[in-house]
Amino acid sequence: MNNWKGTIVTLVGALMAAPALAEDLDITRKVASDATVTVINIAGEIGITTWDRNEVHLTGYTDANAELEISESEQGIHFEVRQLKDKRRSGESVLNLVVPVGASIIAESVSADISVEDSRGASVSGESVSGDVEVRAQSDRIDLVSISGDLDFEGSASRSSGETVSGDIDFRGISGEVSLNTVSGDAQLDAGEISSGKFETVSGSLELSLHVGQGGRLTVESMSGDVNLALPSSQEGEFKAQSFSGDIRTRFGQVEHGDFGPGSHLKHVAGNNGAVIRIESFSGDIQIGHR
Repeated sequence: MNNWKGTIVTLVGALMAAPALAEDLDITRKVASDATVTVINIAGEIGITTWDRNEVHLTGYTDANAELEISESEQGIHFEVRQLKDKRRSGESVLNLVVPVGASIIAESVSADISVEDSRGASVSGESVSGDVEVRAQSDRIDLVSISGDLDFEGSASRSSGETVSGDIDFRGISGEVSLNTVSGDAQLDAGEISSGKFETVSGSLELSLHVGQGGRLTVESMSGDVNLALPSSQEGEFKAQSFSGDIRTRFGQVEHGDFGPGSHLKHVAGNNGAVIRIESFSGDIQIGHR
C-alpha cells in the first residue's frame, strides 16, 4: 500500500516538473512597406529576414508559460512575449519573422539571440542583455547593444553605434558617424570614410581600420586596453596621441617622451584637410599604422 502511494506521489511530482507545451505560431499581418516592426522576447531567439511583400509573417513558438501580445498602429506592428501571471518562470520562445525589406526594425531581448538578415529599412536597432546580436543590413542607422553578448554587423550604414560591457564588437562596412563603446570586450572596426568617430574602452582592445574625411573628428580613449589604428598612408589631419605608461608607435610623425617620469605623446600635422585625430590611453599601447 505504501509503495502504491509512493508511486502516485512520484508521478505527480514528475508531471509538475515536466516542461509546459509550447504554442506554435503562424501569423500574417498587412503592413506598410516602410513600417516599423518591433519584436520583444524574453529568452530564446529572434530571427528576422526580409521579402518584397507588404506583410509580416511570424512563425515559431512561445513557451506555455508565456503569451504573445500583438498591437498595430499607423507606424507599424509590435510583437511582445510576456510571462503569464501566477506562472513559474517561462522558458524559451522562438520568433521567426519575415518583414518588408524596407521596414525599420526594433528587436529587444533579455537572453534571446537576435539576428537580422538583408534589411534595407531606415534603421535597425538590436538590444539584448546576454544574447548575441548579429545584423546584415544596408541602412541609414544601426544601433546595437548587449551587456555580455557579442555584436556583429556587416553591411552599410551612415550612422552606427555599438555598446557592450563584456561582449566583443565586430563592425564591417560602415561609414559616416560611428561610435563604439566597450568595458572589457574587444572591438574591431573595418570602415570606409568617417566624418565622426568616437571609440572608448576600459580594458578591451580596439582594432580600427578607417579613413577620416575632410574636417572629420576621430576620438579614441582607453584605460588599459591597446589601440591599433590603421589609416591610409595618404591620411591628412592633425594627429594627437598621448599615453601615461603605454608605448606609442606611429607611421605619422615622431613620438616624444617626457623629460620627467613616464609618458609619451605625439603631435603631428599632415596636409590641410582639417581632420583631427586624437588618441589617449593610460596604460595601454597605441599603434598608428597604414591600412
